[in-house]
Amino acid sequence: MNKLLGILICSFLLVSCAEKHDGERKTGLLSNFMSITDNEDAGVKEILDYYGGQCKYAIGASASTQDGGGKFFELEMSQSDVLEEYRDRISMAASNIAYLFYENLKEERTNYDEVHTVIIFKDGTKKTFEYSTDELELVNNRMSLAHKTVSLITNKNYEELMVLLNNEITNFAKDELIASLVAVEPQLEEVKEFLPFGYHVREIDNGMNVLHISGILAREVQNIEFSIDVDLNSNEEKVYYFQFKF
Repeated sequence: MNKLLGILICSFLLVSCAEKHDGERKTGLLSNFMSITDNEDAGVKEILDYYGGQCKYAIGASASTQDGGGKFFELEMSQSDVLEEYRDRISMAASNIAYLFYENLKEERTNYDEVHTVIIFKDGTKKTFEYSTDELELVNNRMSLAHKTVSLITNKNYEELMVLLNNEITNFAKDELIASLVAVEPQLEEVKEFLPFGYHVREIDNGMNVLHISGILAREVQNIEFSIDVDLNSNEEKVYYFQFKF
C-alpha cells in the first residue's frame, strides 16, 4: 500500500501580479525560516507574466512507505483569467507552469525531485499536477528542437525543415506540409518569439516516449499555434509530427 506518511511544508509566500515583486509580498507565518534563490524568484515572476493572478509557492518534502522521501517545489496559481480561459486544456497550462519555473533554475535543479503545479479556479475547484525534475530536464533538452523548427519556419528554410521532418511514426505527407507553408508564406510575418504553451508525454507501441510540445509563434498582428512531436529520450534531430494553425 502506497500510503503517504506525511507532507512537510516549510513555508509559503503569496505574490500578486498586480503588486511589485520586491517588497510587497504577503508572507506566511513560517516565511522567515526560508528564502528562495534569485533563479527561483525569476521563475515565479515569469509565470506571473504569463498567467497573471496570484502565485503561492512552497517548498516541501513527502515520505512514502514504498517510494521514499522526495523534495518538491509547489506553485499554487489562483485568480488567473488566463487559466480560467484554458480550463478545458488545464493540464497543458499546468505543465507549462512547471516547465517555466524549472527552466529558470540553474544549480537549484538538483535540489528538487518534483515540481508541483496547483490550479485553483474561481469557483473553488482545485487541480494538482506533479512533474518529476528528471522529466522536466528531458523536456528542457528537447525544447531546443522546437526553437530550431521555429527558426527554420521564420527564415523560410523549407529545405532543411524537410530534412528535420520524419514520418516514420506518424503518417503525414511532408511535401504537402511544406507546400502549405509556402502557400501561406505571404502571411508569415516576422516571428517575434516562441512562447511555450505546455507539453505532454505518451508511450507508443514501439516503446518510444513521444513528447508533444505545444506553443505560440508570437507575431506583430496574428499569432500562430504551433506543435511538434519528438522522442523524449533521444538527442536525434527528428520531428515526428508538426502542426501549425492561424
